[in-house]
Amino acid sequence: MSAMDEGNKGQEAISDGVVFGHRVCQTKDAQWLCLDNMYQKFYRNNLYDIGGTYIEDVSDFWFLYRTETVGDIFLLHLLVSNRHETSFNISVSFGNEMNIDKKNGIVYLPKDLKELQFSKQKEMSQNYITTYSFTDLDVDALMDRKLYIAVSFSDIEDKGIKQEVIDHVKVNHDFSILMTDPICTDFVIESADGDKFRVHKVLLLAHSEVFKAMLKEDTAESQNNYVKLVDVCTDDLRGILEFVYTGTIKDIDAANFFNLLMLADQYNLKGLRELAQYTLSQQLCTDNALEVLVVADMYNSDILKQTTLKFIKKNVASLKSSTFKEIKNADLIRELCEYIVPKD
Repeated sequence: MSAMDEGNKGQEAISDGVVFGHRVCQTKDAQWLCLDNMYQKFYRNNLYDIGGTYIEDVSDFWFLYRTETVGDIFLLHLLVSNRHETSFNISVSFGNEMNIDKKNGIVYLPKDLKELQFSKQKEMSQNYITTYSFTDLDVDALMDRKLYIAVSFSDIEDKGIKQEVIDHVKVNHDFSILMTDPICTDFVIESADGDKFRVHKVLLLAHSEVFKAMLKEDTAESQNNYVKLVDVCTDDLRGILEFVYTGTIKDIDAANFFNLLMLADQYNLKGLRELAQYTLSQQLCTDNALEVLVVADMYNSDILKQTTLKFIKKNVASLKSSTFKEIKNADLIRELCEYIVPKD
């Protein structure tokens, strides 16, 4: 199978709008950069070509990257060249945590984007975008897989609201005062332990599609302005509500993020799910690594799962945990063994 055929296979697996080689991808449609043979290229430091975007049939932007090794860290410097004088905004994956799609043989970086602005760039300017750093375990995971980096363009004169403005508004709209002084509440949530919390429907609706469906006019919960969550203890419910009202959980060490990851998945609380994954990755130790792995696998937290697998490979003492004997998922055990056993 040719390189282009392989690229097309990866493109179909992940999405449309893939920049790869000389395939025509319109600038406005660009969603992913496809980098192939990365395992070999990380060990052959050089400048490599990715491909470009077009306006109709005219070349618009062209992407390149340089690989570099510093000690045991592998660097990928991402660059873009504009084919004509222009100003533009470009957004790319923010962070280097890899998500592995074994079924389709691809690896992709986070879809959370970081925007950069380039003003009045001369024709054929080569612009530095960002640098991603990887460990040797990351590079091993790229063997026989393509790497996808999320990307998008926007006009610098775009009159829409900028992300930094949105972030500023979020920071300055902390509703924690409504938790301590719950005025104008219109709904009550009761925990499994019998503790009741007076809350505001509008905040529940804004953060969870599950709560949104629950609070439709024709549901019993909506008509009674009350629901009891029989599977959520008081501490966990308090954690959920704190996140809904403030966008975070202040006492990280006191919260049970194993439970909160499960509940974030159950109630479709995306932001809380991301916070739980990040916190659990930061709390990894030999005593809890296997438990984190099981939870990450159970709730399809691919980034957390890969982080945990890398931790276990570097800290094999984690396998001595009693949790190892309790894992009933044969596929997970097989995946763990394949990951930690050195390749030939």
